[in-house]
Amino acid sequence: MNDEKKPASPAETRAEITRLSARGYTQLRGILVQLPERDKPRASTVSRMLSGRRHRALLLYILVLTAWPWLKDRRDPLPASVWIRALSAKGAPTWSPSTLSRAWADLEELGLISRKREGRVTRVVPRREDGAEDYEAPGGRGDRWNAYFALPDQFWNEKHFAQFSLPALVMLLVVLKETNSAKAHEVWLAYDHTDAWYGIKPKSAQNGLKELEDHGFLIRRRETITAPLSPTGKTTRIFYSLHGPYSQKERAALRAKAAKAVASRNRPVTAAAPADGAAA
Repeated sequence: MNDEKKPASPAETRAEITRLSARGYTQLRGILVQLPERDKPRASTVSRMLSGRRHRALLLYILVLTAWPWLKDRRDPLPASVWIRALSAKGAPTWSPSTLSRAWADLEELGLISRKREGRVTRVVPRREDGAEDYEAPGGRGDRWNAYFALPDQFWNEKHFAQFSLPALVMLLVVLKETNSAKAHEVWLAYDHTDAWYGIKPKSAQNGLKELEDHGFLIRRRETITAPLSPTGKTTRIFYSLHGPYSQKERAALRAKAAKAVASRNRPVTAAAPADGAAA
């Protein structure tokens, strides 16, 4: 009888990564998508990755941040084979030692990681989402440079990451960022503004949004408004919201659940009151 265990599958590897992170989502700063200073250029990391066709690098960086809550305390770096296995799925970009090495090099070039050789493996440490500083978890800080949005673990565990082209992935991140607030479950986007707002060409934005809609993750709502200077005196705006696990409601519930779990872990333990008649 052969009791030899099968090696872990890609799905099992992704499930273990998200389980150890124990949050239900990945924290991604809004500056991954757009820089906050309105009097300066707004394009940030996703724009550079889109224009450079760095699909693998973007997926790898997101996975590093997904794993970082526990990976930062791990004694040994993860072997290349684990990263390759975790990122492998039908429909996703293909991975090999050479493509992984190229993706790490892309991230290093963009200032998104630092690397240090330790024996036969390399320790990777993320840098901030805009590549400008060392990485610290955004935590509860809500200033413009640290405000974050949640990417649910379903992105990995239901293999959504393998379904999206690079433009669709970029536009998913844009809409996630823009619908992060409880007061903003949808966002108005105009194709002719995406270049100025995010450094994303209109055609890429259009293709990415359509793909998200075709996959059932995006909802469009059209609204006609008064426009005194238009030929007809009115115009149509299109608002976008996310559906399923990416909806604003579902993401808010994930964050509330995680905050409750943290509060429970941090609650001080009090001694039980003595029973009646017992010595105090």
